[in-house]
Amino acid sequence: MNNFNYPYNSSQRTYILDKQIGDVNGDEIPDTVYLVGEKTENPFYENIKVIVQDGRTMQWYVIPLYAKYSMAYTPWLTLVNFTNSNTKEIMVNLPVGGSGALTYYYVISFFNNNAEYILDPEQFMGLSETLGFKVIYMDNYKVIVKSEKLDQSYTLDVSARKEFYEGTVYDKDGKLIEPREGFVIDFPHLNPIKIDGTVPYKLEGQHDIAGTSHADQLGYIVLYWKYTGQNKSWVLDPEMFFVMLE
Repeated sequence: MNNFNYPYNSSQRTYILDKQIGDVNGDEIPDTVYLVGEKTENPFYENIKVIVQDGRTMQWYVIPLYAKYSMAYTPWLTLVNFTNSNTKEIMVNLPVGGSGALTYYYVISFFNNNAEYILDPEQFMGLSETLGFKVIYMDNYKVIVKSEKLDQSYTLDVSARKEFYEGTVYDKDGKLIEPREGFVIDFPHLNPIKIDGTVPYKLEGQHDIAGTSHADQLGYIVLYWKYTGQNKSWVLDPEMFFVMLE
C-alpha cells in the first residue's frame, strides 16, 4: 500500500501508480499530480483517477476518468505542454494489453484548477476513423495503404512474407487468389513530441497496419496532431503522414 496525505477514506487496495510534479494550474508554482487506482483480484488496476495537490494552497482535487476507460496493467502519467500557455497538461496512459497492445489515453487541462478533458479515448478514436484508411492487397505481393480524405497513398512490399501468404492470399505466381483487404487499428499509440524543438508539443500517433489478422503486422502509419485552443480541437498535419514497414 502506498500512503500519502490525501484526506479521504481510501481502501487498503488503493495504490499510487505514478507521481509527477509541475505547474498544471497556471500559477507558476509546481503542483503534485498523482495517478491512483484500486487493485483487486484482477491482474490490473481499476477505478483509476488523477489527484492534484495545488502547490500554493495545498488543496486537493480529484479528476475521475471515464468508468469504461479507467483500468490498466501498468498505468503512468506525464506532464506536457500541448497548448500555447506556460502551463502543462496532464497526459494519462492506460495500457490494457490485448493483441494490439491497446492503450487508452487522456490529455487533461487543469488551468485555474478546473479540469477539462481536451482528449479522451473515444474522442481520438473518432478522429482517426474519419481519415478513412484502406489497406488493399494487390498482385505481386504489394499492399496499398491509402486515405481518401488525405488523398495520399503508400505501397508496401510484402514479398518477404511469400511463404506465409502463398496458398492463402497469393498463388504460386504472386497473383491474388481473391480480393483481400487488411485494416488499420483505430486506437493508436500516442507519444508527445517536439517537431521543431519548441513548445507546444504535438501528439505523434502510430496506427498499426494489420493484414490477415491482428498478429499479421505489416507496419504502421505515423500521424501528427496539434491542439488548437481557439476551436478546442486536435488538427492533423497532413504533410507529415507516412507509413513505416514492419
